[in-house]
Amino acid sequence: MNPRLLLIALVATATACEHETAIEPTAQTLAGEVAGTYHTNVYLDPSRVALSASQMPYAELKRESDSTVTLLYTKRYPAAGTVRIPNVVLNRQPDLIQLRVADSSIGTLQTDRVFTDNGMEKQGKLLRVSLPTGDRQNQPFTGFK
Repeated sequence: MNPRLLLIALVATATACEHETAIEPTAQTLAGEVAGTYHTNVYLDPSRVALSASQMPYAELKRESDSTVTLLYTKRYPAAGTVRIPNVVLNRQPDLIQLRVADSSIGTLQTDRVFTDNGMEKQGKLLRVSLPTGDRQNQPFTGFK
């Protein structure tokens, strides 16, 4: 018997015996896609050039449901503190995911070029948010996953 024909028969048999769930992709939710910790550095936010790596703020998106997350923004300098924004609604746009609270947009998440802590450029998820603070100004944050 021809070895090629035997190999084709073996591959066809193995493929036919796989479970149906093994070949279907898993459905990933929007919140599951964005959940995680986002860090910043001086390459993404030059205004923080005077801070050491241990003093840099970070943001965390925690899944609540399929399309909502809780945003936790933690700053360590000059005074440590965490801003918690629950019920952030995720809305997929053509090139990005929009983060909304009530009827206003507070930020976006998109695949873009990011710079790691050592200045190397790579492709990654870039989070840009404008966080409400106690006064009239909003605190901007840019970080990558």
